[in-house]
Amino acid sequence: MSVLGDVYGDTLIVRPPVPATLNKAGANYKSEVAHLTYSPRRAYDEWLSILDGILACGGDAVFDFEAADDPYLDHAALEVRGDGAIVPAGSQEVLGRIDDVMTGRVFAANGPWVTVPDGGGALTAVMPNMLAHRRGEAPYYRALLERLAEAARLPLTVVDNPHRWEGMADVAVVGERVVLTYAVPGHYDQATAPKTERSSRAGVAFAADASGVPAAARVYAELVYPHFHGDTVHFGARPAEGAPVLVHYAGGLWGDGASVVARELGRIVAIDRADAVDAYAGNSRQVAGGVLVPGGVSDAFLASLRQLGLAPHRVPLFELFGKAGGGPACATLYLPRTLELPRDLPQRYSVSRSSTRARRERIPEVLRVDRAFFEGRARG
Repeated sequence: MSVLGDVYGDTLIVRPPVPATLNKAGANYKSEVAHLTYSPRRAYDEWLSILDGILACGGDAVFDFEAADDPYLDHAALEVRGDGAIVPAGSQEVLGRIDDVMTGRVFAANGPWVTVPDGGGALTAVMPNMLAHRRGEAPYYRALLERLAEAARLPLTVVDNPHRWEGMADVAVVGERVVLTYAVPGHYDQATAPKTERSSRAGVAFAADASGVPAAARVYAELVYPHFHGDTVHFGARPAEGAPVLVHYAGGLWGDGASVVARELGRIVAIDRADAVDAYAGNSRQVAGGVLVPGGVSDAFLASLRQLGLAPHRVPLFELFGKAGGGPACATLYLPRTLELPRDLPQRYSVSRSSTRARRERIPEVLRVDRAFFEGRARG
């Protein structure tokens, strides 16, 4: 099996959303809207629905909870003051500061490219190179991968990408080909105001080099706003019968990118604009013979998946991603099919499901934000 043939394993890394859920970055067209009320518990429930969907499809999820969350547990409601301090509702006790909280960490698709070379060798991870406000997320993956490597009795090799690369969200494998997406300032945001820097061509090329992908297997494509990652445009599907296929929205690529992708890959299953832009259909995630899809996709999109012999599972994501932009794929990161992990691994959701679900009672039901917090950021 080649490195590309190994990418889509049935075990996926996830990362729990923070109990102080808040979309503070404003880095894509959904999160540019400043919301003043959030429901961390509902976000957690929606995250659980992704994990349950993974199990229903025949896969599993692995994750760790984080000690940084502990101060925000066991409060009915939280408030973010104008200066960014987080306090229990009606209290002056400062639990932390929102700028120190990794609110974007649930986007596990921005994690590393993980491989196990032919014949075993080392568990290898090419780390993403994120913007400053998300670089603190990297230690989670390093620590979790250390545990997984130990469980699999493999050494761990970690490779740092020196170029801007936002992880596996810009990698879509279709059989023995891979579509690598990136953004070029001035092209990506040509019809709007300048936007946050995204993956670069050098970054996706480095990740492919370090993961052992032959140059001839690669298809490079530029993104166009509002499609900030390739996984908002398309995903590689493995039909029940027949060759792999790209499920793709042509309008998400700049210039003649869609024509190039179609020419290189051949058959494309089209996503229409409403499904792609409004419902994030390209952010669906196949696990074994099932596909987790955002709750708002059309019946026509579901029918196109069933025609591939795949079973779609709708996932409600209003709170978890509806205010930030994303879908099931954003919350998950494939581990390679060649990585063999013990069935009783404590990090497996199938092992910890009862305690993981019980944790929801400790998550705040409401988080309210003082409007001055966003106004202060806008002035800055």
